[in-house]
Amino acid sequence: MKFQVALSALLACSSAVFASPIDNLFKNKSIKTAHSRDINSTSPVWNGSNTTTNTTYSNSTNSTANSTSSTSNELQIIVTGGQVPITNSSLTHTNYTRLYNSSSALNITQLYNIARVVNETIQDKSSTGAIVVTNAKSLEAVSFFFSILFDTNKTIVVTEDSAYAIPVANDKNAAKRGVLSVTSDKLVYSGVFTPASTFSYGAGLPVAIVDDQDQVEWFFDASRPTLISPSSVIRKEYTNFTTPFGIFENGAPIVPIVYDGGYSSSLIDSLSSAVQGLVVVSSGSSNSTSSSIASDIIPVVYAEASTPLNFIDKQDVPENAVGAGYLSPIKAQILLSIAAVNGVTSKSALDDIFP
Repeated sequence: MKFQVALSALLACSSAVFASPIDNLFKNKSIKTAHSRDINSTSPVWNGSNTTTNTTYSNSTNSTANSTSSTSNELQIIVTGGQVPITNSSLTHTNYTRLYNSSSALNITQLYNIARVVNETIQDKSSTGAIVVTNAKSLEAVSFFFSILFDTNKTIVVTEDSAYAIPVANDKNAAKRGVLSVTSDKLVYSGVFTPASTFSYGAGLPVAIVDDQDQVEWFFDASRPTLISPSSVIRKEYTNFTTPFGIFENGAPIVPIVYDGGYSSSLIDSLSSAVQGLVVVSSGSSNSTSSSIASDIIPVVYAEASTPLNFIDKQDVPENAVGAGYLSPIKAQILLSIAAVNGVTSKSALDDIFP
């Protein structure tokens, strides 16, 4: 019954909805400081299609323009939620573009819309990189989504507060690390390993910290996680994953997250026309699961939420299901959704893609 209630609520939403029923994964704390203002006070700026309404203002002022101005060595900050500085005299050659103003988890359509703007930004020769400011509920999803989509040496930083991210984006040692995220406690993570909350350090360690003087202290030499390295399956065999335009021929994919339990595969199959995949949160104390949820029609991926270092392999799940490896439920949902957008749904392909 728990599964039916959660899934019924999700399916009652628009086909563009990309939300998780496990809200307890989003217990991020949001720290407001004197140098920032919270912009989550109005409705999202979105016209309901694959286009967005942009407001651009330079050097943290409220002046608006019809398009983003270009300056030499320009850092573009794209705001979708979260916090932005009120004033900062050091923010030269920095432009802000408000794309959304959301306090809710961003859906897959919105994520692709943001990716399109980020792609346009980093393709500009005058651009040194991009910062995306988002709300706490979306930090993990946006960071991981961008890590899969963008294969570039330009710096892309995702954060709840742009004041924390600006020193990282301007640091030359941030290059060649893939997408980075900065949490509210000033810790810097690889986008692949952004924690589900500031109380959970995920499957990876932070790669740097921003100190009180806004200097970035790096813990490791520059490298990319194996999942998105140049020799990875994703980069070598699924280059279409890096297309920053979501082409939803049959509508945006719906990939619910449900809790592990004794639900029948027949029930899952009966819903196959409404969803494009399913992520099951394993509730077992070990990597394996006793659940029998699997399907011959839609991909089913098992992920672990309670213990960050657990690894769910294909041997740990039902025969027709896929193990998410070290990926959290949210990250598994993102990767499965990207695969669905690109028509990659076979078990063999997903076994290769998931770590």
